[in-house]
Amino acid sequence: MSRLSIRPRPLDIHKKLPIVKSFKDFEDDNNDTNPPTSSIAANSTPSATTTRNSHLLRLNSSSFDHDSQEVHQVPSKKSASEIPTPQFVVVDTYERDYSQTFDQPTSYLRARGARAELGDFVEYDLDNEDEDWLDEFNRDQKLLPPEKFETLMFKLEVLDHKARERAGLITPTLGSPIPILLQLGVAIEALKDQTTVGYAVFQSVYHYWKEKRERWQKPILRRLQPPPPVNDTNPYNVFRPREKAHRLHTRRMQRRENNVQSFEKLRQVRRNLDQAKSILEALIKVFFLTEIAKYMFTDLLFFREKKKRERSWRGKLTYKGSK
Repeated sequence: MSRLSIRPRPLDIHKKLPIVKSFKDFEDDNNDTNPPTSSIAANSTPSATTTRNSHLLRLNSSSFDHDSQEVHQVPSKKSASEIPTPQFVVVDTYERDYSQTFDQPTSYLRARGARAELGDFVEYDLDNEDEDWLDEFNRDQKLLPPEKFETLMFKLEVLDHKARERAGLITPTLGSPIPILLQLGVAIEALKDQTTVGYAVFQSVYHYWKEKRERWQKPILRRLQPPPPVNDTNPYNVFRPREKAHRLHTRRMQRRENNVQSFEKLRQVRRNLDQAKSILEALIKVFFLTEIAKYMFTDLLFFREKKKRERSWRGKLTYKGSK
């Protein structure tokens, strides 16, 4: 029995995939023009109208129909379940309930400004270590709720980051341990109007935060942690810098940044191109007018020569007539 030789064809990525609901969908529209299955198996060529898969599916469909007809004589396999079509209901009042109030804006949508660092939104979430410490702290009496604990940890992180900014100790990459500059008295003075906890509770939270920071040797908040260096081989440090802040570029490798200075340079380039365009247009106009002047000067010389010759011929004719 000869094997079917099918030429591999590339898949068409733009062709829509058909939705198959039953085996009857595999039947071709030109069933009358297709040769029988036996002749296809015997004489199969690459130029056949159908492929091997379609014939196998047709055979499977015919065997499925045959089994369904003899369901009372021989126990057949489970019939293939058809893909259900979802039901829908037309709501007459939909257009009235949901009016088309969307109006496409004429400009791009701008993102909202950054939220305040010490605002109402708290970015810190308690981890397992924090929850264990809080349960131990609130064992006898519930002095500190979890939400207030998260707020205090977040504000301590932000205040320490601002203190390092003022001291000029912000490192571009995470290489050495990051020191803690926020003192207890400074934290109490900065948060006295924003916290309602007592001095003892705040002192306990501060010491816990400081001890955790010393163990971590880096800020607890993700966005306050500096990125790891480029040559870091730790696979867990995935937040790498996208580009170097101060990178020397040669003429072959010039790189523009999206800032005001680059924008002004591009505007200057555009003005220079507009001036060059106007100069070229003026030159083209000058050349065109020069060509027109040449043609006019040539025609003028031709007419002068013609008029001169006509006068000479008239003089000769007058002289001969007088004789």
